[in-house]
Amino acid sequence: MPLALTLPSSAGVCMLLMVSNLLLWEHVSSKPTGSVSTEALYYRAFIQSHATYFLAGDLYHEFEMNYFNTSWIKNWRLSLCHTDSIHTPQSHEEFHETKTEDLLKAMITMSHAWEEPLKHLISAVPTLKESSDKMLQRTNALRNRTLVLQERMKIILTRSQNEFEKDPYPAWSGLADLQSSDEDTRLFAFYSLLRCLKRDTHKMDTYLMMLRCRELFKTECFHD
Repeated sequence: MPLALTLPSSAGVCMLLMVSNLLLWEHVSSKPTGSVSTEALYYRAFIQSHATYFLAGDLYHEFEMNYFNTSWIKNWRLSLCHTDSIHTPQSHEEFHETKTEDLLKAMITMSHAWEEPLKHLISAVPTLKESSDKMLQRTNALRNRTLVLQERMKIILTRSQNEFEKDPYPAWSGLADLQSSDEDTRLFAFYSLLRCLKRDTHKMDTYLMMLRCRELFKTECFHD
């Protein structure tokens, strides 16, 4: 059965419980990571991933509202995302069969694969006609949050592995289009990049929620 990358209804209850406990967990941010519980580490990572996903969604929708051209649907073919080669579970059964360490590694690799595109996206936003300061602020914040999330996932992974080896990650080849002098080419490159970014941040958010349920509560956060 396909694995729907959406937060299930039961996760809404989990989210309310986590948000209600936010003040209780704030003090752990000043502790050395070695003294922070695994539960707190997962909580930190999930809150960060959730904020990152919503920020990516806001950025995507702002671009779509201000720059999307319906002619792209007829004249352009959406390219594959540069992270498509990073394998992640596509069904409930496959998620069950995937080790926690392997899924964390995949998400860390995915976050590494976004470092270069996000760096160039920050430089490219000011080239958009009438781009807002808020859009640039969101792009900067998104890059920073992605890096923080990456570090938090690495800390969780090192709890089960003494050493972390950085896996090769797929290269992004869209820079020429993002810097093209042709406006349609440049705008479509923006759109494609933000679409993939929204999808991947959603993946990381969903899988972290599912891993948190698996590792801490020995249960499932998804339903049929």
